[in-house]
Amino acid sequence: MDGDVELDADGWESRHRAVYGCGAWERACRQGGLMTAWHQEQDPLFGASASRRHGADPGARVKWPWGSGPHTLGLLLWRTAYDAGILVDEVPLADVLRHCDPAAPPPAAGPMPAAARDGGIGAGGVEAVAGVRPVLLAHLTPELPRTARAGARPAATVGYRVREILATPDWDHGDWPAVIALARQAMRRADVLREQGTWRPGARERSLYGRVSLDREPAAVTGARGGRAPGWLARATHLVGLADVLTGAVEALPRDDGGTPEPLVQALQATARACAGLRTSSEEVRQLWAAEPQEPRDAADWELSHVPETLRVQTEETRELVRTLSAFLWTLACA
Repeated sequence: MDGDVELDADGWESRHRAVYGCGAWERACRQGGLMTAWHQEQDPLFGASASRRHGADPGARVKWPWGSGPHTLGLLLWRTAYDAGILVDEVPLADVLRHCDPAAPPPAAGPMPAAARDGGIGAGGVEAVAGVRPVLLAHLTPELPRTARAGARPAATVGYRVREILATPDWDHGDWPAVIALARQAMRRADVLREQGTWRPGARERSLYGRVSLDREPAAVTGARGGRAPGWLARATHLVGLADVLTGAVEALPRDDGGTPEPLVQALQATARACAGLRTSSEEVRQLWAAEPQEPRDAADWELSHVPETLRVQTEETRELVRTLSAFLWTLACA
């Protein structure tokens, strides 16, 4: 970074570490890597040679003229956030796209993070910047889920879009519907085994309903200034807390000497995993809420601009899974 902005850059870096636990460059590379990986999954031939695209010679993927695709996009995210003095996740994707304009100066012509300049990645080039343009365009115009409400989608920021794709069903980096289906399957199997007499839950299993209190309403979450946080944040934080509660319950249950988890253990573990799937997004949103310089006038509007519809759906489906587990534990208690 340039010496004349060192003090501002230090404060900017400190804000990233306070919110994300890492520096701006590391955060930009992480988000750029996820966005690139998502695009490559949608278009497996992205970055391949022309002959491969036309089905002639499979060949090998062409190398990025500057570093790698994720690092190239990461540099654009970093530079846009740096120029605006904002967090990487708060950068509008449309602003990043401006760096892909052929008339725009290459990233290497301006400030760069030391890790990019000195870390053996290379210097920015126009070819690589042009290469990541399809990635940005794909994230600016994704297909909206059917459950999205008309007019509810705000201008996409980096963080909003990453939270959106991480909560998108069947994406390789986090298939939460499969985890929920596994938990429901484990409960059905436990019910069948109990009715057949193959599995006989003991007193510890039967008392679990009263000990874990899954039907308790989530407590309100407050911000740094004491104001009430968005309702989604309270629900998601509650579910993440239940992941730890369920994990602790599993550790307290009797062990099977045969090494195979008991039916109830499988159901608890899968449900805990589903709840834990909200941990990263809920922590990020909580930190962003706390980092607001002033209390937003409308928490619901703030939530709309930070919590995508796919993440809302994941949260509600996880809440429904917890309700199902609670009913299952009630059945055991009454057996």
